[in-house]
Amino acid sequence: MKIALISCSKLKTDRPCPARELYAPSRLFSLSYQYARRNADKVYILSAKYGLVEESDVIAPYDLTLADLPEHRQRDWVNYVLTQMGERFDLERDTFLILAGRRYYQHLLPRLPHAILPLGNLPIGERIAFLQQQLADSAPCDNAASRCLRLHQHLTALPRYTWEEIDEVPFRNGIYLVFEEGETYREMPRIVRVGTHTSTDRLRQRLKDHFVRENHNGSIFRKNIGKALLNQTGDPYLPTWSLDTSRFPYKGMEDPHREREVEQAVSRYLRTHMTFSAFEVETQEQRLRLEEGIIASLHQTEDFQASSAWLGRFSPEKEIRESGMWLKQGLDGIPLDDEELEALECKVPGTTRTKPATVPAPTLSRANQAAQAGQKVGTAEIVRYILRTLAQHQAEGETSCMLISGEIHKTMGLKNKMPSVCNAMYQAMDPGDVVVQTTPSGKSSTIQICYQLAGRSF
Repeated sequence: MKIALISCSKLKTDRPCPARELYAPSRLFSLSYQYARRNADKVYILSAKYGLVEESDVIAPYDLTLADLPEHRQRDWVNYVLTQMGERFDLERDTFLILAGRRYYQHLLPRLPHAILPLGNLPIGERIAFLQQQLADSAPCDNAASRCLRLHQHLTALPRYTWEEIDEVPFRNGIYLVFEEGETYREMPRIVRVGTHTSTDRLRQRLKDHFVRENHNGSIFRKNIGKALLNQTGDPYLPTWSLDTSRFPYKGMEDPHREREVEQAVSRYLRTHMTFSAFEVETQEQRLRLEEGIIASLHQTEDFQASSAWLGRFSPEKEIRESGMWLKQGLDGIPLDDEELEALECKVPGTTRTKPATVPAPTLSRANQAAQAGQKVGTAEIVRYILRTLAQHQAEGETSCMLISGEIHKTMGLKNKMPSVCNAMYQAMDPGDVVVQTTPSGKSSTIQICYQLAGRSF
């Protein structure tokens, strides 16, 4: 078995998280991790504080390197790591791919007869250049574009929600994907943010942190939207907005009046320009890995780019401007491999539909009953209405059916729900369906879609 050992880095995220994510801000660590994933069976990190750490172990940030320790403490560290390794590996037979500085491996080598040092004693800059070249030489030319396309084809078929429909998400743990008006990838809605949650059962609450609760200190997504809005107009409040004024030493530095104004502007932008989808993932480890894999798969695709009008181009954060996503973390992570992508496609229901026991007539009875009972008619109910309508036309022998957003809105007796109607129409589409008429926003009363009914299942 080949085991990769990567040294920790001084650069770290500011919260407890899996080790592979904790050190991800370091360019050298990120490249070493990608190289290790491609060239070893297992990956471990050599941490100056924690010793031998599995890549998925959740650990807290710390400020310590081996260079900070005296020689005798470094030897104590080596003995501790060797004890950990002896409990996990066969030190005499396993091969160890060491991607670390000399202090981390010099006292380990005498105990590891099968060790490889691809970076040798190169300076940091040359290590980075070597790893970049190795990764570029080993990467399939079209693999990244294929992953990105498959992800969009599958994930854009999920039910879409507005900020008012967060409570309609039918599960409590998962990954969410944000889409922004005007942003497309190969004529599909383009994913502009991927996110999850670390605490159990907190998916809906995390979405509300972004879309509902007006507190940018509790949502980096809101903070980054606000930064772009302020930077777009050269607003002098930008430096204050960028601080975490909920904590010392910046607590109390904010202008309450300006805070409310900017929070409201952020809310307006999020609620009028963005929708989201989500899929269920129960365990924290799986959520964090899929979040990282999807982000990296999108970012590392050459034609995954923002439009010229994208608000994020005004962001003061280089990572956001260049990635085309409202993200700074995970961009240089490990993309989904073929096995992970296939597992995701099997796990996420996508466009699979369940045939109803009966085919109701396309009347407004359910929607009207819901309205009369004071219940909210959401996107999911509109999608069901559309599918019932298509099923009836198919049962009558028709091979296609043209639907118009304004007519659906009127027939269902809805009020101020045109964006939800349009989202539902797009969600109901299958391959072969055609958008006959649209608008720049994609959400008006004139949207027309021709749905193909031949061979369609409901």
